[in-house]
Amino acid sequence: MPNRFQSPVALPVVMVVDDQSANVQVVGQLLTQADYDVVPVLDGREALALAERSPPDLVLLDMRMPGLDGFAVLEGLQALPQARDVPVVFLTADHERDNLVRAFASGAVDYITKPFIAEELLARVRTHLDLKRSRERLARVAEERQRMAEIVSHDLRNHFGNILFSADMLREDDLPGDVRASLAASIRESADAGVLFLQAFLDQQHDQSHGVPVKPMLATELAEHAMRLLSPQAGRKGIVLRLAHEDPDLLVMAEAAGAGHVLQNLISNAIKYAPPDSEVAITTGRRGKFGAIAVHDRGPGIGPQDRENLFKRYVRLSSQPTGGESATGLGLALAKQRARTMGGDLWYEDRSGGGASFVFELALA
Repeated sequence: MPNRFQSPVALPVVMVVDDQSANVQVVGQLLTQADYDVVPVLDGREALALAERSPPDLVLLDMRMPGLDGFAVLEGLQALPQARDVPVVFLTADHERDNLVRAFASGAVDYITKPFIAEELLARVRTHLDLKRSRERLARVAEERQRMAEIVSHDLRNHFGNILFSADMLREDDLPGDVRASLAASIRESADAGVLFLQAFLDQQHDQSHGVPVKPMLATELAEHAMRLLSPQAGRKGIVLRLAHEDPDLLVMAEAAGAGHVLQNLISNAIKYAPPDSEVAITTGRRGKFGAIAVHDRGPGIGPQDRENLFKRYVRLSSQPTGGESATGLGLALAKQRARTMGGDLWYEDRSGGGASFVFELALA
């Protein structure tokens, strides 16, 4: 079982840089009372050294200091790759227009004049931290979309490549009948896999954009539906799919298409990696305040070297399918995301006696 105890949410870190300890103390107390983690600094060089080791979320910086003044510190922060995007707000008694213009030209996002009003300082700190989080979120979304585009194009290219290769082979006139049948089956399998992957990707994008409406559903019906769809694949390897349930009336909060995608992926993987003529067990039951649908096989399991990468996108594991089937390294990553959009989760456990168990967890209805 995964650890459900989460570490406390980290407080935003604000570095306060001023050569006057009294100023640092006043500002620090104000920010601490407002639930910020304060890093007090009395010297510009120390500020740069600390920021290099552990960049804060925001810097409140005195403009006039001996040694390195505020402008020199700002320049030093911008030269650090890990700190160049940290917003810097000048806290200064300087009202000269030229210096204020210079502050913005140098990269400061704002300034607050001394003596300051506490509510104004807190409002500006909060605003710039919110803006920083928004920028970071947008950057993550852009990066995620780029990765997904690369994944989709790479995966579909593999499927189309196999189809084209098999189609070219079928043009040979002297192919034995069994080879021709095998190539035709390969074309169909690649086409089915490509369509399934593309539909899962489009469904996932829709879920992320519009949310997933979940409703009470019988866990056994979800499992049985996925088993019916994959029974031909299991039959080709002589594998028996068996369902065992603790409570036939167990209701979980799910969305039919999303839950179906997760379970089809798990059962399909179990069939791929299970030995021929073996059994894949699907179980349903309660786990604390959650319902779980688990898929168990007697394959090689997941070795310690692979577990860290198990749900990462486009990472192939060292285990190989037992019937020569293809594996893209994408299914589990997409399945885990789909589970989480429904408020659930997906994880791996070693199976007692050897093999793999994947547990699909959903909230109880």
